[in-house]
Amino acid sequence: MRLTAWIVCAWWALGCVACGGSSSDGDPPGAGGGAATGTATTGTGGAAATSGVGDSAGGANGAGGAGGANGAGGANGAGGAGGAGGAPRELHVDTSSPELSEIRFKPSELDPEVSDRDLEQVALLDTRVARFAGKLVVTLSGSSQPPGPLDLTRFVAARGFHAFAVAYKNDYNIVQNDPDTFGDARLEAFDGQDHTALIEVARADSIEARLARALAHLKEVHPRGDWGYFLEDDGSPRWSVIIFSGHSHGASSAARIGKVVRLDRVVSLAGPRDTNPVSATWLSEPSATPVDRMFGLTGERDEQHPDHLKAFDLIGLPGELVEVDVPGAAPPYGGSHRLALKDGDHGAAGNCAAHVAVCETMFGLPLP
Repeated sequence: MRLTAWIVCAWWALGCVACGGSSSDGDPPGAGGGAATGTATTGTGGAAATSGVGDSAGGANGAGGAGGANGAGGANGAGGAGGAGGAPRELHVDTSSPELSEIRFKPSELDPEVSDRDLEQVALLDTRVARFAGKLVVTLSGSSQPPGPLDLTRFVAARGFHAFAVAYKNDYNIVQNDPDTFGDARLEAFDGQDHTALIEVARADSIEARLARALAHLKEVHPRGDWGYFLEDDGSPRWSVIIFSGHSHGASSAARIGKVVRLDRVVSLAGPRDTNPVSATWLSEPSATPVDRMFGLTGERDEQHPDHLKAFDLIGLPGELVEVDVPGAAPPYGGSHRLALKDGDHGAAGNCAAHVAVCETMFGLPLP
């Protein structure tokens, strides 16, 4: 904390005499000039912040030097440099009793303020795997569907990921003529803030709040799974080790979330879309998650296929479209993040069990 002395003035018969100030962090500020026209020197910056998990904030600005009699005060010193980000701790999962753990609970069991989409959520962790990914996959289901898709949730759990199917606001008509509404609605479903009149999502019903509460709950009821690894010290999700993946409506929502928080990656199945009847503004906005960490899979027999291709372009997914289910196609598909099933429809693009190689590639498997 900076303690700055108040300048006490005593009025004498012929004028005012100013007292100097001081600062408790950084070097003391310079003293003011003695003459009536003197100027004070500039205070120095605060010390660098201590390193922690993630980048820490810089030190506060140093206090300005006090003014001399009728002289100007010195300018504030520059802020201290930010502390270097500390390396995250290792994941510690207890594998002494290998098993597939499936934990189910409704959002209302964790938060009495829940008022909408109070559907059973599913957390999965398979400790029989040879190696853990150290990543959490959050799955987002299609329009009006219950938490899931559970086939996708089980697919990633079987490959060393912690997996969580969240209940979220997905029971509204996303097709709108206003290009801003698409992104605003998906953002409100994510953070529970008021972005659009199309839907109303309370904070307790948001994806972000439900994910944080679920991880805190899982940390308590299933300590052997080390679910707390995916939480910051303040109880918020540690986005850098979290993947969002979804099918159809959920595919677009996963990519929208990746635009506003820096995720490990985004995997969109049968999406993203939001390009009909107009193209959403969010698709071409800057992305917090680098586009080289985002993937899209579309089926060429899907009636939405042309819309998916348009979304790939607007987001700027790397590479050209590659058909992954034709002879000779093999990972990593030329490094492309625009992937297609030549014989796939809307449902096929969400069926990772039938397209193992391409799904494993999108999720970053095999592990390095």
